[in-house]
Amino acid sequence: MKEVPTTRLGRRGPRVSVIGVGLWQAGSILWNARSRETLLEIRRGLLRALEYGINFFDTAEIYGRGLSEKILGETIGKRDDVIVATKVAGYRWTRWDILKAVKRSRTRLGRDIDLIQHHWPPPIYAPVCNVIRALEEAVDKGLAHHIGLSNYPESLLEKSLECLKKYDILSNQVQYSLGYRTPENHLKPLMEKHGIILIAWSPLAKGALAGAKPSTLAQRLDPVFRRVAGDRELLNTLRAIAEKRGVTMAEIALAWLIAKRAIPIPGFRRATRIDSFVRAATLRLSDEDIEMLDRASAKYLRVYGERYNSLQLNRYIPGVLQRLVLALGV
Repeated sequence: MKEVPTTRLGRRGPRVSVIGVGLWQAGSILWNARSRETLLEIRRGLLRALEYGINFFDTAEIYGRGLSEKILGETIGKRDDVIVATKVAGYRWTRWDILKAVKRSRTRLGRDIDLIQHHWPPPIYAPVCNVIRALEEAVDKGLAHHIGLSNYPESLLEKSLECLKKYDILSNQVQYSLGYRTPENHLKPLMEKHGIILIAWSPLAKGALAGAKPSTLAQRLDPVFRRVAGDRELLNTLRAIAEKRGVTMAEIALAWLIAKRAIPIPGFRRATRIDSFVRAATLRLSDEDIEMLDRASAKYLRVYGERYNSLQLNRYIPGVLQRLVLALGV
């Protein structure tokens, strides 16, 4: 296979592969991924990714209640050619709580955290500047090397930029795919203006853009999955381009994101999926291909609203209640 190209996180961050690997599935109840067999397959996939030149891995403290971080850390070790990103839960907003969570994540990973992110905006009553200053302190204390955000809409991203004292925000990890293009309206242009890279979660709409049928609770509960799975126009366009190029629908959908200057972080439960990610990273779509995909997915610029709103309802749920619900595991 061709060597996986790289890009830079933010304006002055480390270089990472143009496609990463998301580790939500590792240990997740919603993905039926807690069996010994599945976890071994995920470990094999991580090693395969490293072999092929993927060096960017994203996890979070809430994934598998910490199991995802543990598996990632045990598998990749302390290699200095790997960039590890993790996230502290959005219900954390005090300095003490965020720093405690970062320390625990670092312990589970057994290595330095390259990019520490706040998973979603804090409750409505919590000052955003508290979050930003705590993330900066984590870097000051050597607990992490860089800071990023996740699911921050443009208004809160602008506020976060005002709160900065010492470091850049390298990235904002948001939902983005052919089936969810809302970030393109306002958020993505703002991020590009400030040199903030877009990390795309759910880049395949939980498999719907790959033609998958719902087999897990994560898929059945997702309105984007359900809508995309029934979108004959979009899926037929993906299929036609994939057949013309001799690749899979998933590879076309991921290559489209890379062409849009986003870093997709698809997840997996089978190690062989990594081969597909690598092919997507080295696939160059033609202008005609991109135009066809843009046209077939144009409805998704506004079908979920004009402005980015993924996980924004969390802001209106008290942090203590969020903590109790998520303790059940995701």
